[in-house]
Amino acid sequence: MAEDVRKAFDTKGAKEFEAQNSRPHCIVLDSEYCSMGRMIAVRACQAGGYAYWDAVLLLELVPECGVSQKDVEAFEAKLRSDTITKEEIINDPEYVRISAAFDKAIDIALAKGPCLIHDRATREMILEKGYTCVSALTYALDIPAKIVRARISPLYHDLTDDEEVKAKIHEEDMIRYNYHLAHSDTEWGKKETYDLLINTDMFVRDYSAVILAETMKEL
Repeated sequence: MAEDVRKAFDTKGAKEFEAQNSRPHCIVLDSEYCSMGRMIAVRACQAGGYAYWDAVLLLELVPECGVSQKDVEAFEAKLRSDTITKEEIINDPEYVRISAAFDKAIDIALAKGPCLIHDRATREMILEKGYTCVSALTYALDIPAKIVRARISPLYHDLTDDEEVKAKIHEEDMIRYNYHLAHSDTEWGKKETYDLLINTDMFVRDYSAVILAETMKEL
């Protein structure tokens, strides 16, 4: 039955309609490659007063683990595959070493205070550590725009063929998909598994950061 909104009940003060959540300890942000996730995350953290952590910054917290960015890049070459299985990943000694370093770094980052972790954590992981968490995903559907952004990266600026660039974008997403696969029972990028989805084609970089920063407020 259709309701006349002009005669709607006043829901002010009703807990079922009011915000009940506190400022989360951590926001876990996954981002499709070339959806501007890192840029958006950094701007959101600056506005919301959260610390920003990604693979590079997390490794700086645990130099004693002896894991370098080159080590991570070498291992992630395996994760570019569409056919690698969860079992193959979690049984790889290099994965065990690298993921242990990131796990230790995440503990340190969480202990420092409210933070956003880009691509190296899952909601389950944060909750298991006893912290509250919001999971978010930035995504983009405009492939030509993604190609332009990919070519800005030093990794792919020399590529001239659009199909080759698209293949590299897919490989970058597979790295994120497979790393997430090893840590979670949820599927990376599957929209219904996230608390917040931001289409960066629609909201672009700066307003997407505004939206994300809203999750950092006390509700």
